[in-house]
Amino acid sequence: MAEIDDNNNSRYSEKTIGLDYIMELLKKETQIPKIQAISPDIYKKIAQLIKELSTQKFEDLESDVHHELTKLIVLSTKSLIELRTRKLLENSNANLTYPTLSTDDYSKLTDEEKYIFEEERKVSQRKDLIIQSLTDGNVNNLDSISMIIRSKMIIIRFLEATDQFMGVDMAKYGPFLKEDVAILPFENARSLIERKAAIEIKDLRFHIKET
Repeated sequence: MAEIDDNNNSRYSEKTIGLDYIMELLKKETQIPKIQAISPDIYKKIAQLIKELSTQKFEDLESDVHHELTKLIVLSTKSLIELRTRKLLENSNANLTYPTLSTDDYSKLTDEEKYIFEEERKVSQRKDLIIQSLTDGNVNNLDSISMIIRSKMIIIRFLEATDQFMGVDMAKYGPFLKEDVAILPFENARSLIERKAAIEIKDLRFHIKET
């Protein structure tokens, strides 16, 4: 396999994506301290490869081989994402209150990795806000944070019938039947989701049950 050229994305973006190629990316990622440049659409191509493998029909031993191949592709890609995510956080500027990368390092991330990194920035910013509020004795800030959490609403679909209950906002919700969809306070919805009585949905086309 030809060596990956960090300064020429077009060369390796046109390569055939397969297990050998993914393993080569993973191997190189473990050998260098900084994030390497990879094809911007690498994860989309891997997803397409997995989709094609899953839709192909095989029999007996050949089916087992393709199942193992798919499994190895998923595991190696997961390892690649986890390694690159860890490296981008380690290489971020620790002198700032939230993670930031140099323009060069940021340009090497795929859109999916930028999505992960931006969420990490939000976590760091929120943590710093709470610590600073504690340090300053700013009770108002902490009250505002509590109000934000308590007022957050999400859409869920019930997997089992549920009796009427009192929400954290002191409003009554339910009763609900299996497959009912409703908007509930995050704290209550989280409890239902954890005990597998409901799942979160994000499709607003669902009919919302009046509460």
